[in-house]
Amino acid sequence: MDKNSGEPSISILYDVIRTEERLLINEFRAFNVRINLVNIDELSLDLVNYGEGGLGIVLVRALSHFKAGLIARILNIHGIITINRGAAIENSWNKAIALSILAKSGVPVVPTRLVLADHYRDGGIKYPVVIKPIYGSWGRLVSLVNNYDELSLLLRHRAFSDSYSRVSMVQPFIGDGTDYRVFIVGDEAVAAMMRRPGDGDWRSNVARGGITLNARLSVDAYEIAIRAAKALGLDYAGVDLLYTPEHGYLVNEVNAIPEFKGLMRASGVNIPRKIVEYVLSIAKR
Repeated sequence: MDKNSGEPSISILYDVIRTEERLLINEFRAFNVRINLVNIDELSLDLVNYGEGGLGIVLVRALSHFKAGLIARILNIHGIITINRGAAIENSWNKAIALSILAKSGVPVVPTRLVLADHYRDGGIKYPVVIKPIYGSWGRLVSLVNNYDELSLLLRHRAFSDSYSRVSMVQPFIGDGTDYRVFIVGDEAVAAMMRRPGDGDWRSNVARGGITLNARLSVDAYEIAIRAAKALGLDYAGVDLLYTPEHGYLVNEVNAIPEFKGLMRASGVNIPRKIVEYVLSIAKR
């Protein structure tokens, strides 16, 4: 809260102004809230004698999750509230860490093995399987392999990549690639959609042409998504679920800086307003 005007002091931390950030800015303006736009690439922080600099509450919307998590953690150390918190962003961005936290918290997750070498003993896994890096989004470097020979070839190929790409996760390929995105704000599941693979691809990512449809899921699905966000300490999140007849809904990934324009089109829910209302509720506490 601004001490002079009594108005909430809000900053948006960004690196690229996307559709989502424009929508958020418009919603803040609709509430007559002035916001401070902070380009993360133009920051220069004094780590020893840091002052708040009038940031107030910081809504973290940077495309670079690495920079976002790093800056948010430093701000948190100095007592500044960020949404989401730095540690939560970092833990969510690392898919292996996120799934480990969720599993330990009793949240049902997709069975996953971590592979750190360029070879992998079969271990009786059933093909096809999905191979993905521990970092990344939009389906990049995610591959579907049908047998052990393909898996070994892929791991050997990635051995020549950077150190992050050499670490892979192996998951069963569930269904036909369809998944469900549930958007969490606070303690509420505010919107959901089904994502189906587009023509010529098995991945359902909207960035790769995935088809989005509004979805009304079971209470159990929403509860799992809410539990996942809470376990990771997230104020808001995009939770991706897969469904199996044997085990029900399973968490596949959790995004701490989620895009939402595709979900808005599919669901008709004004998601940026939900986020802004939540941020303002935090500012008033």
